[in-house]
Amino acid sequence: MRRVAWEWGWGAAFAAFVAYAAFAAPPDDPALTRALVRGTFTGDFSGVDPAIAAVFSALGVVPILASTFVLRDGARRVVPAWPFALGMFVVGAFALLPWLALRNIGGPRALPRPPGPVRRLVARRFFGVGIVLALVGLLGWGLARGSAGAYAHAFRTVSMVHVMSIDLVVCTALLFVLVEEARRHDDVARAEPAAARALRFLPLLGTALWNALTPRTP
Repeated sequence: MRRVAWEWGWGAAFAAFVAYAAFAAPPDDPALTRALVRGTFTGDFSGVDPAIAAVFSALGVVPILASTFVLRDGARRVVPAWPFALGMFVVGAFALLPWLALRNIGGPRALPRPPGPVRRLVARRFFGVGIVLALVGLLGWGLARGSAGAYAHAFRTVSMVHVMSIDLVVCTALLFVLVEEARRHDDVARAEPAAARALRFLPLLGTALWNALTPRTP
């Protein structure tokens, strides 16, 4: 019964998130949206405040971090995890929330799916360290070069910035949930260093540090 309640809760959160983004967010600024998308492919964010560009770019790193949890968890589920992991690169928490709501359909698999090359890659220590470095770099860039006032104004007036900011906050909270779930497994609990256990409470960066410091099988 408790598990069903959680699934309904994730589903309700997804519906609320969609409704808010569709009906309550401020209007969009097509020029800013184009500049952010162009910067993703060219690396040129000229004309965009670095704080906005940093948050937008961080939302490209968050799905990679989430995949290190979702793909492992999905190996034990009948529902495949990879469509939701890929979906996060496009819609962020709009894909992660449905995974949490739907993953128990059909119950657990009799045998876990064997690890493929992607799961083996995300389990490597260097991969986790790379995620930490990427997030630290983006955070430092945004804080050092960005304007809090410009970001606050864009959050109030531009749909893209408004929704992506909320998306980052929601993803940060959901990643902490995934960490706590991973820690319930005996093999993870035994391998968890004390530093990872303490640092996991840091928003977003703590999840990345926990992932980099804690050995886990693919």
